[in-house]
Amino acid sequence: MRKFYKHAIGWVVAAAVVAAAGGVYYLVEKYQKENTVKQEARIIKEHEAEVASYADKAFSDKWIMDREVSGMNADEMTAIFEEELAKYQDRLVSLTVDGEESTYTMEDLKEKIRYVCSDGTKFSPGEEKELAAKLIGIDKELSVEEQYLMILGETPATEEKVEITCSYSKKALNAVIEELQKKYIIPVTNAHIDAKGKISKTKNGQNLDTDTIKRELKSYLNSDTTDGFYGNYSTTVVEPQWTKKNLKKVNTVIASFQTTFVYTTARGHNIQVGASRVNGICLLPGESVSFDERVHDNSDGKKFRKANSYLQGQVVQSDGGGICQISTTAYNAILRAGILPEKRFPHSMPVHYVPLGLDAAISEGVKDLVIKNTLDVPILILAKTKKNVLSFEIKSYKNALGDYSYKPRAVQLSRLSAKAYLDVYKKGKKEKSILLHTDRYQEEQ
Repeated sequence: MRKFYKHAIGWVVAAAVVAAAGGVYYLVEKYQKENTVKQEARIIKEHEAEVASYADKAFSDKWIMDREVSGMNADEMTAIFEEELAKYQDRLVSLTVDGEESTYTMEDLKEKIRYVCSDGTKFSPGEEKELAAKLIGIDKELSVEEQYLMILGETPATEEKVEITCSYSKKALNAVIEELQKKYIIPVTNAHIDAKGKISKTKNGQNLDTDTIKRELKSYLNSDTTDGFYGNYSTTVVEPQWTKKNLKKVNTVIASFQTTFVYTTARGHNIQVGASRVNGICLLPGESVSFDERVHDNSDGKKFRKANSYLQGQVVQSDGGGICQISTTAYNAILRAGILPEKRFPHSMPVHYVPLGLDAAISEGVKDLVIKNTLDVPILILAKTKKNVLSFEIKSYKNALGDYSYKPRAVQLSRLSAKAYLDVYKKGKKEKSILLHTDRYQEEQ
């Protein structure tokens, strides 16, 4: 019995020891956990504080041109933006022509300067603070730990680079080129011959290669260089292509046509006045003339009278009635010289003095006959009236047409429609027919 109690007491003591040891272990474990939580909280607070210090600063891998701005605030970046921008805004363009210099600023040239981010976003000068805020805001939506690792450099930040790009203003560049053209380009004066055979004097012109200047300026203004532009150019002398010697060869009638009218009427008066205004037109190769402009040029002091003319399917009285006979006669003469007009309009109703389809109307500001000299030699257009006859002659070099001759032809399709052709002959043999136009006319109402 005494032995049993002795063992029981031992068990109780052992249990107490075990219990005590377990309590100590629990307390130690609890302390360690609390300490860990406190350490983690302290670390998080430290990380938050570090991240908070970058709230108004840019993370790494942020660039303005070739300058890294990591860790900079908006004011610091704005100063860099403005400094870099000034390098472009302060550029000058200097153009020297024949030793005379003209200087233009980027403001004069309306240079379009933009900030362009690597993500394609664009900003204009004056928006530097907004652009700085964009750089600062990149990656700030991430967690504190992710941002902290970026600060430590253990995690890469989003790279963003801002470049400055330039592009030219088409309108401003054209204005500069036009200014140079007005100042330095002087048209050459070629010889011309008039109705009386008098040949005008020639005069040298002056040219400037503005195409090259424009191309070089455009390339410069579209580039990213911060250097100024300096261009040195010279004008060249342009000698007349057509001289008195050339114009003396305009002495042969190569084509002619005539129509009749009653010269004693108001209509006849108008035809005589209009014919005098187009008499003696000399066209060098490539030059054009508007019959509408020439016939209605009243600088000679002469006035048209009221006579019959067409208006919306009716015959009405108007100043200059009958002048379309001038353009029609000229049209038929010029076709016989192998020249197709740039512009030609039919009448609204048939006329009596040429076959249907071979007329050419003029109406001030509405219808015109425009003739361009497509020959490679000059032509002289002569218009004459003699009593009831209106005639046009086309003079040029004796061999202006070579072996060719031309005859206009009308094919009447109906009472109020026709097709017109120009038949081309070589050495008297018909070579081809050119369709000129198909016209439809109205009945008189």
